[in-house]
Amino acid sequence: MTYEVIVEGYVLQVEVTYCEDIPPAGIANGSRELTFNVVAGTMYDADGVPMDVCQMELAVIAESDEFVPMIEKALWYEIDARKRRQRWAA
Repeated sequence: MTYEVIVEGYVLQVEVTYCEDIPPAGIANGSRELTFNVVAGTMYDADGVPMDVCQMELAVIAESDEFVPMIEKALWYEIDARKRRQRWAA
């Protein structure tokens, strides 16, 4: 599933390739884990003009110790929001 997340001024299209979201049950702890690929991105200059992010920069963002935790946090936010919307629609 692909999500759009905003991280440090980048608007990223991120494909989640693996997602495990097991809630805690009884005395067992839950588990949350995901893997992803950053497939596209846009950034905006000082005048608000959008520019595509090159593939090399996307690769650096996807592997960066600075960006990965922020991307994961934004993805979990989007995944949880999608689950809430699905429950409300049912």
